[in-house]
Amino acid sequence: MTDQERVIKNVLAFTERNEEEQMFNSVKSYIDKIKRQRDRLRMELKKYKSDEKIKELENEIEELRAKSVFIFSENEKKEEIQFKKEHHICDSNIYYYFDGTEVGVAVGLKCSKCGFAKDITDYSAW
Repeated sequence: MTDQERVIKNVLAFTERNEEEQMFNSVKSYIDKIKRQRDRLRMELKKYKSDEKIKELENEIEELRAKSVFIFSENEKKEEIQFKKEHHICDSNIYYYFDGTEVGVAVGLKCSKCGFAKDITDYSAW
């Protein structure tokens, strides 16, 4: 093989490597673009599902409010649980009473056996 043939062969090999590298980079760039698009669509789908779920839960809460006689605040719920624990030994019914005022509704509990009554109203929620 002559020097001229060797040079032509090297030039062709170099050109082929460059073309292969360019094609590889082009394919890699396309794959990266597709991955970014996939990630954006995932985020959009997650947001859509979250918004849909939030709306569904808000509707459920509103439906419960509409059908409920009274909804306890967290403090009132804690007081109710404590009252029930204290009067568990009575082994009787617990009565709830509600007293409407000009500001809001006061709530109380009463043990049917010992007669103990307690106002558990969370006035801070008024």
